[in-house]
Amino acid sequence: MNVNLDKFTDKGQYKVPEGYFDTLADRIMANIPEAPKQEEKKKLAKIISLNTRVKIAVAAAIAGALISSITIRLYQQDKKLADVNEAKTEMTTTPETYGEEYVNDYIDYAMVDEDDIYKYLSEN
Repeated sequence: MNVNLDKFTDKGQYKVPEGYFDTLADRIMANIPEAPKQEEKKKLAKIISLNTRVKIAVAAAIAGALISSITIRLYQQDKKLADVNEAKTEMTTTPETYGEEYVNDYIDYAMVDEDDIYKYLSEN
C-alpha cells in the first residue's frame, strides 16, 4: 500500500493573521471577570468563626448535662416518694381492711390448707 502524502500536505493553506499571538493574552484577560478582593472573600467565607462554634458547642454540652442531671434527680425524688407512700400503705393495711375475700385469696395463692392452719395455730 503505497500512498503519496505529498499531495495532501499544503503548507501554505492556513495562515495566522499578523500580530495575532502578540495580543492574544490581553484579549483573553479582558474576557475573564474580575475576582473578588481577598478581604471580601474572607468575610463571605467566615460567617461564624471556629472560635464561636466551639463556644456554642461547649454551651450546648453544658446545657444538656444540666438538663439531664435535673431530670434524673427529679425522677429519683419521685421514685423515693412513691416508695415511701407504698411503704406507709403496706404498714397501715391489714387483713381486716381487705376483708375475708382477700384472706381467702391469699391462702389459696400460698397453697395453705386447713391442716396447715390447725398445725400453725396449735404451735403458737
